[in-house]
Parts: sequence; structure tokens; C-alpha cells
Amino acid sequence: MSDVLPLLTLALRSEQDIVHCRQAAKRLAAALEWPVLEQIRLATAVSELARNIHQYAGSGHFDFALLRDDGQRLRLRGLEVRAVDQGPGIAEMDAIRAGSYRSNTGMGIGLRGAQRLFDDFDIQTSPAGTCITARKYQAPRPFPDADLLQALTADLQGSPPPDPYQQIRLQSEELLLTNTELQLRQSELEVTNKELENTNQGVVALYSELEKATQELKEASEAKTRFFSNMTHEFRTPINIIENVAKLLASGVDGALNAEQQRQVRFISDAALELANLVSELLALAEVQSGRLTIVPQPFPLGTFVDRLEQFAAALAPRYPQVSFSVAPPPAEVLLDTDESRLFQVLRNLISNAFKYTPRGQVRIQVFQPDDASLEFLVEDSGIGIAAADQQKIFEEFERIRSPHLTHIEGTGLGLPLAQRLAVLLRGELSLDSEVGRGSRFTLRLPRHYASHRAAEPEPDLSGLTVLVIEDNEGDRYLVRRTLERLNPVLLEADSARSSLDRLNAVRPDIIILDLDLPDINGEDLLASMDWSMHRRVLINTAQPLDEAGRQRLQDYCHAILFKHAPDHAERLLAEVCALARSLSDD
Repeated sequence: MSDVLPLLTLALRSEQDIVHCRQAAKRLAAALEWPVLEQIRLATAVSELARNIHQYAGSGHFDFALLRDDGQRLRLRGLEVRAVDQGPGIAEMDAIRAGSYRSNTGMGIGLRGAQRLFDDFDIQTSPAGTCITARKYQAPRPFPDADLLQALTADLQGSPPPDPYQQIRLQSEELLLTNTELQLRQSELEVTNKELENTNQGVVALYSELEKATQELKEASEAKTRFFSNMTHEFRTPINIIENVAKLLASGVDGALNAEQQRQVRFISDAALELANLVSELLALAEVQSGRLTIVPQPFPLGTFVDRLEQFAAALAPRYPQVSFSVAPPPAEVLLDTDESRLFQVLRNLISNAFKYTPRGQVRIQVFQPDDASLEFLVEDSGIGIAAADQQKIFEEFERIRSPHLTHIEGTGLGLPLAQRLAVLLRGELSLDSEVGRGSRFTLRLPRHYASHRAAEPEPDLSGLTVLVIEDNEGDRYLVRRTLERLNPVLLEADSARSSLDRLNAVRPDIIILDLDLPDINGEDLLASMDWSMHRRVLINTAQPLDEAGRQRLQDYCHAILFKHAPDHAERLLAEVCALARSLSDD
């Protein structure tokens, strides 16, 4: 808010009074040391308001006032003008404010133009007259001397009628000055546009570099995943040999071992077991990251599963003699329908972690059923706890929290990252509540029925996506077509590898369903001939029995492998196509 100090009132009865108001506004702005262009803008706006009064109301008056800062009355904040008349009021006011009103006289255009030249602009109009209050603000400055204002006011009120020819000359000079300013602004605008054009070119180049870097990172990630997958399989053979030879030696088949030799063989066996666990975790993590790990839900009783967890904890306990454990029986005997092996893998890692980070104390495993559709598994320990700053790190690969209370911690730092990723794949959520010195609580919440949770998700609309079915058997093509047609994809079919080549190269389908038994070219050879960007779009659909080596070889070249003879083949096909479509839409 500002304190208003009235300064000057000028009557409006003739054309000369319009010029008088304009001249007074300019001289007043000059006395307040406004920039020349601001003086011209104020004079122009006042002239337009005065002309409106004269044209539409016949007569009225103009009030000029200074705005003082409420907090510091000796500071000047700006200037206020009030144009008042007793005319018939302004019709179509809403349209004039919106800038949509049009008239032959130009009414409304002048008001809108004047409004743009002020900081505040208020119109109150009725059949009894119109009052327009407008304000122009400047940076706060010392308030003008009272004697100066008095002399200026007297001069403006008593000045003779302005010479029209002199006013025309002054307005011409102002017009030239304004035109020069506009030319200068136009030049600045052209320079700015050129800079923006150059900047846009740089942004485009930057986007291109970012896309290239993203692709390189993606390829590097895929290469890392392939390396993990390949190397872990290569490691398994020598590890198995070490484990089996250690067992042979410990059994005494080739002669009894003395106590020291037994101890050495046990060291070898334990090291082989740790290495085997590391390989298994690396392989599982690689499968999760590549998106090729599949969830196979099967029904199983909760009580039997909890017994299995208790047996695992009992087998682990002798390695931690200062840690006790308890496994609470389930609240009720319920049936789960999810992937039992993956669920056990998650909880096995959580239980191992609880023992590992508890120098002495207790580990508790409990199961809760918050509602009919879900379960919660709680693994709680009274160990060293995890600081808030480290609670996110423990879910990162190869991250382990060091503690002065534990000088040696076994493990690789892969257990918790793998557990979290598997929990997501099981459509569950893994949460942590921990405090240093007071232990940790890991809670796994997941649906009892994996399939029903999945069915609750809406099937995507594949309109606009192209699906190419490469299959020589007409019956199999029909089954695929009938399974997918309700999702509205563009379905293309090829009954041989050669007939698919033109579609692969010209159309570049979004999803490819490939049979391995093709009459002309082996499906695996066709797959290998595709570029890497297309491999992630391929679903192998085969009746061939594949051993582990063949399966692993093909997994590096496709999104998933489906077997025609599987009892849930149609459901799996639909699920994998939907998952692949979602992954494409996320890219």
C-alpha cells in the first residue's frame, strides 16, 4: 500500500485541454527525473485517457498525485493519475478488458493500450460516469522538495494554452525518439534471435550427443550383463569340481585323512561353497537386470514354507553361537500362489544378513496376514543397525556397511540388492526400519496370489504396434493370432525365414514372435543375423526341448523363451507380449 498525496487537478472541456493534460504529465515526469522514454509513455497514456473523456463524455477532469511509501513517507514510489467524467459509462466493459471488443470509433483499443503503459489500472464505470485510476511505479527515491512541487503545480495550473504547432513539433520529436528506440530494440532483438538460433543448434547437438551416450551406456550395460551371465556359467564347472573333489577327500575313499588334512579340506569346501553362492547371486542379478528372469507361480502352503525357513535358520545358527533365533508359526494356514523358490531366495538373503550383522543377540522371523490378499514377512534382529545415511546404500550392488564391532563380514554385498529386485518381480515391496545400535527390521509385503495381482493390471492397447509372427505351422499362427487380436496390434505373418526378411528390414516390427523350426533357415541363425536393437523385441515360441546350455545361449538374443507344449502357453504368450509392449512404451 502507498500513501497518496494529491498534486494537481486539470479540467477537461476542449481539445486544447487534452494537449494540456499531456503536457502536464510529461513535465511532471521530467520533474521527477524519469527517463525520457518513460516520460513519453506516460504522456501518451494520459493523452489517450483524456481523449476518451472528451470524445465519449464531453467533459471531466484529471487528477495527478504522488505515491509515498507507507513505511517511509519521505520516499517516493511513483505517480497516480485519475481520469473522472460524468458521462454515460462504458458499455461492453468485459469485452474491452479482454481485448476482443471492436468498434468503428476505435473505443477499447486506446484503453487497452493505455493499460499496458501503467503498472496498476482500474476502471469503475456506470451510467453515472467513469473513473479510471492508474499507477506507474518507479524505484523508491527521496521525496521531492515541497517548494519545488508547489512551484511546479502553480506553473502547470497557470500555464497558458499550449501552442498547437509547438505541440505538433514536440510530438514529432518524441515520435522520432521513440522510433529510434524501437530500431535499437529491433537490433537487440535480432541479435538475441541469432544467439537463440545458435543456442538451439547447440542444444540439438547436445541432445544428439546425449542420445549417443545413452545408447553407448545401454550397450555397455547389456555387455556387462552378458559378461556376468557368461562368466558365472563358466565358473560353475570348476567350482563343482572343487566341491566334489573336496567331498571325495573328506569321505576317505582314497585313504583316511588326519585331523590337519580334514581341517584343510573343510577350508577348501567352505571356500568353494562361498564361491558357488557368489556365482549364483551374480547369475540371478544378471537375469534380473536383463529382464529375462521369469516368475513361475505355483500354489504351496504357508506352513510348509515357514518350516523351510526355520530349517535354513537352524542350519545357519551354528556359525553364530552368540546369536539365538526364533521363527513364529503363521497366524493361519493359508495357500500361497507365487514363485516359491524366488520368495525363499529373498528371505534367505534377509535371514543371512540378520545373522551376519548381529554380533550377539537375537534374530526373529514372523509372518503376518494384514488382509486376505496379502502377506508380510518380518525379519528382525537386535544387531548393529544401519544409519539413516547408509540405508539406501545397502540396496546398491557390492555395497557393505563397515562397523568397528564387526571386523570381518562375509559376503559380497549382492544379497540385499538381489532381494529387493526379486521382491519387485514378485509384485511385492521390501522396506527397512533401522537405527544404529538397536537392530534392523526388514519387511517384505507381497500378494498371496501373484496371478490375480497381475490380472488386475489392465492389458495395454497395442494399437499402432506391429507384431510379426514368423511361424511355418498354420495352426500355431492361428493360435497366436487369436490370442493377440483382442489387443488390436498390426499383425504380420511369415511362414518362412526368407519371407520374413523384407518385413524385418522394411517394417522393423515392434515385437517379433519367432519359431526355431523353420523350413528354410534355422530360426536361431535368423535370430543371430538380426541387429542387437531387435533382439530385445524377440519372443522365441518353440516346441523344441532345450537343455540349460541351449536356453542360456538363446537368452542373450531375445526377450523371453516360450514353449508351445506348456499348459499355460497362451497366458504366458499374452503376459510376455504385454510386458514387452510396456517396456517399449517406457523407452
